[in-house]
Amino acid sequence: MALLAIAGLAYCLTREEAPPPAPVADTTPDAGPGRSTALVEDEFEIPELEPDAGPPPDAGQVATTPRRPQPTRSWDECTGEIATAAASQVIREHNAQIRNCYERQLKQNPMLEGNMTLAVRIAPNGSVDGTQVTGSLRDRDVFACVRSVASHMRFPPPGGRDCAVVQVPFQFTPRQ
Repeated sequence: MALLAIAGLAYCLTREEAPPPAPVADTTPDAGPGRSTALVEDEFEIPELEPDAGPPPDAGQVATTPRRPQPTRSWDECTGEIATAAASQVIREHNAQIRNCYERQLKQNPMLEGNMTLAVRIAPNGSVDGTQVTGSLRDRDVFACVRSVASHMRFPPPGGRDCAVVQVPFQFTPRQ
């Protein structure tokens, strides 16, 4: 311990005297319009804030994405009809996409199989305004994918100028 104290004293006595530190500028702002800091030597003026002029002239007009009209009736109240051949044709056009939803999940679970019923609510203009998927397949990812595919289908307008519901059964089994 004494050796350490002697070494520290020797160091203090042999080192050269360091020049005094440079004076530090006052960093507190003064009451005037300009401010000075230790990092900035030139003075500059900070302008006073201008009063708020209100929202821009077009702020009241908000751009929105048009939404599909929400169904005004429940699924059970749809009385429109679509010809079976026309509905089957639309489903056949999307059958490969629906099968791909299943095949994608089959890679994750080789034992995945079961049935599924897709119910599609068709608006008076032929667009899909609702989907439901049920069945023994019980795979959320397949169901979500099938609902997404179905939401992009386009059917002929239902007869009776009302919504219509189409139900389509599917049976999914691994291909051998």
